[in-house]
Amino acid sequence: MSSLRNRLSLRFARQAWPDPNTDQLIKATLLPADEARACWRSWKAANDIDDCTWPQFKILARFSGRLPQVDPECPEIPRLHGMAKALWTQSQMRLNRSAAALDILVEQDIPIYLMKSAALEALEMTKLTRRVTSDIDLMVKRWDLRLVISALVEQGWGGNEDAETALQRCRYHPGINLQRGSEEKRDNSDVDVHHQPVHMPFLDDDVIDRIWDSAIPADFRGRAVVVPAPEELLVFTAMQGIRRFVPSHMSSGMWAFDMAEIVDGKSLDWTRVLEVAAMCKGSWALLGCLSYLKQQLDVGIPDRILSALSDQAAGLDEAVMFYAQAPTYGLTKFINLPLREIVLLNRQRAFAHTGHHASETW
Repeated sequence: MSSLRNRLSLRFARQAWPDPNTDQLIKATLLPADEARACWRSWKAANDIDDCTWPQFKILARFSGRLPQVDPECPEIPRLHGMAKALWTQSQMRLNRSAAALDILVEQDIPIYLMKSAALEALEMTKLTRRVTSDIDLMVKRWDLRLVISALVEQGWGGNEDAETALQRCRYHPGINLQRGSEEKRDNSDVDVHHQPVHMPFLDDDVIDRIWDSAIPADFRGRAVVVPAPEELLVFTAMQGIRRFVPSHMSSGMWAFDMAEIVDGKSLDWTRVLEVAAMCKGSWALLGCLSYLKQQLDVGIPDRILSALSDQAAGLDEAVMFYAQAPTYGLTKFINLPLREIVLLNRQRAFAHTGHHASETW
């Protein structure tokens, strides 16, 4: 019976897997040369580079360094190399401008918890070359939100929005995006300020405290910050990664690269991984992502961890939340997308309701 339940759980968790096109690009980048070559040719036969989505361009930038090995006669080699170099240079310049927001917080002795790409860089778990990212994601303590948002808005982040309005928006969401400058003037910068490390569910203050307590000191481009331990980062990446990318409503696929690097780059405490997944209600998301890494990319995920996650991912509320956020494509999209949108709206309202009451002391 347990074996049947695990098989059904794995089937349900496959909703987190990338769509076939994105899957082929990921495999072309990460699998051994012969398998990668077949995946690249399959992808190229079905797709036009000119019609790629932004997430696909980010994967192509990663893949371009391997293209001469996989397909040395490909006429697109110069173009993809040039694209990867341009995107990487632009993203690094933008990140350096965005890091000025960190300096404002450092000057006021506000603790900064970096997430996503910035955390991977600070942990030295990712190769910067050909990695394209456009913003800095950071988390601050909830009682610091008013001070943080006021300080950033005063220095030009947030456009024409005043600090009180920005704070009010933050009460109903896990965080807000603040921008300064513009694409036209090439002085744009971009920070996402969060009060919790995942979009849903709303995490209680005691859970947030435990996340902060397990953070580890790090350096980000000369700035003292804290970052998630690899176990936390693995769970947070899965929970962020399964969210569908609007407007395509498909997975960005970048989580596969990040999670593979986390698993391969550190000796993980898998017991701690399971604890964090349960604490943050991310067992379904983690099961979906880890099963893809193991079954499709041959990443060394212990079988016992997938079994434990299958047993752990038993709650209906968490399954509904996972379903609401998961990508959808193919023929089932016409059924799944409207239903997912209805369920997602319900989840977002529940988050906003909880956040509104919890934020009275922020």
